[in-house]
Amino acid sequence: MLLSLVLACLLGAPPTASAAELPAGKTRFAVAVGGLAAGSTTNWVRLGQYTFATDGTVTERHWHWTQRRREARSSTGVQATGCPTRSCTVRTAYGYQSSAAPQSLTGDWTVDAGILRITWDNGQGWEEWNVATAADGALATLAFRRSGFGATHGFGYGSNAAWSARASTATVAAADHDAFNHDYFLWKVSAENDRPHIDSGSGRPFWMRDWTACGGGRCLAGRTASNTDYYVTPANTATGHRRDTLWHWRTALADGRGEHCYTGNSHVKPMIQIIDDDGTFHGWVGVEASLNQTVPAEGRLGDDIGVFRIAAH
Repeated sequence: MLLSLVLACLLGAPPTASAAELPAGKTRFAVAVGGLAAGSTTNWVRLGQYTFATDGTVTERHWHWTQRRREARSSTGVQATGCPTRSCTVRTAYGYQSSAAPQSLTGDWTVDAGILRITWDNGQGWEEWNVATAADGALATLAFRRSGFGATHGFGYGSNAAWSARASTATVAAADHDAFNHDYFLWKVSAENDRPHIDSGSGRPFWMRDWTACGGGRCLAGRTASNTDYYVTPANTATGHRRDTLWHWRTALADGRGEHCYTGNSHVKPMIQIIDDDGTFHGWVGVEASLNQTVPAEGRLGDDIGVFRIAAH
């Protein structure tokens, strides 16, 4: 009997791996990556959901935007009513309102000396991140290192919370937004710098922090002193996901077009909520995909495209 048990241990299948063997012990990561270069007008970003398995495999689903494609902004279907802003249907980057991601990848992963390396199948390249824990172990952070497919910048957060777990509008409104850092890398042309460049920032809060819950509990909104209206809503009218979108624009631009709700080159920023193992909301990881659709003379120089996080970390 004892001999049989010993042989079973020696010859049988290895025991099932534990969650501690996952990257920082976490299964699901919200990840924003982008290929951004000041001298390029073919920059791209993607926002994805990575799911790691203990057998060393990883699957992901993502949304992708690039300066190579001219795409109009999409409606989320969420009405911002009763807000301190103009009552409008919130817009997002093209396709983000869809119920399913248009693209997906599979691959393998390893962690060595705190470096997470993912190799995607079918020649889709690889990426490396420094992985660490935060929030007393309830959250994992990813710091971008390098990639083999042209990504230059990125942010990521992971936990064991389900992709269906999301913070309510009331919870997000009540969060301490002064404690959330807004870190970003953004390709743009501006009035202050008329040459394409990578604008970056870190360590300071996001411009809008005084959020009001409205829209029947589906929207956060606020207006700044510059009369810029800001909105955060789910990416669509469905429930059971933690994809949000940030939309903002100056009311003067809408007035200049004779509009109540701006249909010009507004800022559209798809995001994914950062939720830790305990269900606590830590902010968002996201991308900006504000592609020029209404000023043909500017062409791609009218785009704003990049990656960011608004997060306590």
